[in-house]
Amino acid sequence: MVRLYHVLLGLILIPVGVATGISYFSADKESEASSVKTPITSLVGAKSDQTNVWQNLIAETPLPPGWKINPCEQENNLLCVSANGKPVGTVQMQIFPLESQPNFQEMLLNAGIPPNSNVNDQSPKYSIQIATALNSWVTNNYIALAKSGNYVYDDNLKAAKTKDGVLFSPYPLQKVWVGKLEGVRYGFAGLKQKGGVYEQHTGYVAFDGKALYLINTAFNPDLKTGNFEKLENLSVFEPYLNAVAANLKLPN
Repeated sequence: MVRLYHVLLGLILIPVGVATGISYFSADKESEASSVKTPITSLVGAKSDQTNVWQNLIAETPLPPGWKINPCEQENNLLCVSANGKPVGTVQMQIFPLESQPNFQEMLLNAGIPPNSNVNDQSPKYSIQIATALNSWVTNNYIALAKSGNYVYDDNLKAAKTKDGVLFSPYPLQKVWVGKLEGVRYGFAGLKQKGGVYEQHTGYVAFDGKALYLINTAFNPDLKTGNFEKLENLSVFEPYLNAVAANLKLPN
């Protein structure tokens, strides 16, 4: 159950570049996924899968005293977060070319944006259409999660429990800036029946007309990447993650 959210995202999205231990695959798929290495899209100015996608995108951002963020070495899609010189977690970014995402193409069409259409990204109408498509993208993931059988939603898709009694509590969708792109912040928490957080996930999704940008991190003991080992560290960093996303040099 703990990996289910990322597994479903992996089924819906086909990544451009796949890093070793990537959190979008289940344990059964990780060994297969780690052997697949394709060049990262030129949208981020990367020359090969050895270039970290954060390298050319992050900008100076206020952080808590003693905290730092840097593109992880030997990883192509992770941002390393440290506090007082000690690593505390990572944030993952993936980029998905539109042509590889038929589901999202359909969502764009349903929102009024035909494939290969020339659109004015300064148009208020276009902003509304993109927001509609991105909201559909997030909802689609929640619905897939419900269909998995491990979570059972209520009628309003606002609460659910696993077979182990963990309460699924999705965050309200929030309109945010991902660089100069209008995006959506989403996520959920898994709450224990007797109190306490079982898992917590935060994600950002944005679209620049050519590709989807997906940023995520979590508190989940079973995840190797895009994860904080301690919930308290994620809780400290999470408010600053909005600023990190908003200051990204996007579109590139």
